[in-house]
Amino acid sequence: MRALKPHFPTAELLAADLAGAQVDPNEAQKVLAYVRGKGRSEALFEYLQAIVKDGRAVIRSGRTLGYYRDLLTACQRHLRPLRGDYEAFLSTYAWSLQLLRYYRVVPQASQAAAADLASEPVEPSKAAEKKAAEPQLPAVGEIFTGRVLDVDENAVAVEVPGFGVEKALGVIRAERLEGRKYRVGNTARVEVVAQRTLKDGRIILELKVAPPAKRES
Repeated sequence: MRALKPHFPTAELLAADLAGAQVDPNEAQKVLAYVRGKGRSEALFEYLQAIVKDGRAVIRSGRTLGYYRDLLTACQRHLRPLRGDYEAFLSTYAWSLQLLRYYRVVPQASQAAAADLASEPVEPSKAAEKKAAEPQLPAVGEIFTGRVLDVDENAVAVEVPGFGVEKALGVIRAERLEGRKYRVGNTARVEVVAQRTLKDGRIILELKVAPPAKRES
């Protein structure tokens, strides 16, 4: 049997994010079981997106639904680069949940781990591996789910997972809303249709409303 090889730096950063958001490990564990059953990386994002969008029908607690929102945001930030390797993706997520349980008992450990990773010098042989684990901008044609930051009559501003608004911002123009109404704090499932860079270096992703994720029976 092939030994699973988690990407430990990614697992540590993901666990630190989940601990900071106070995500319940038991809820995150349910997602792990689902993805194992499906056998593919994308199942994690599709499952979380479906819950965030329609979860109120089955989840009565607003706090529990919040766990799934935070879990989706953190997984998009850290796990997206690993989607092409299902075993690494799955084992990294599983390891992050083990760390999460530890970080909930020893909160200062998550802060120390994040600080150590940020200051750790990168060996040349590991530079490519570290770069692959860094957040990557969604490409044209790619679908992602982001938090709505602002709404006006002309456009809806959407957070790009893994990037601060000073670096990248998603925009759905009014003519691409297709009648959809959003409020600040909602999540929006969107598709990238174009990308442009402003003079200050900030990247704007032009977006349109994406179709709902397909549910598997």
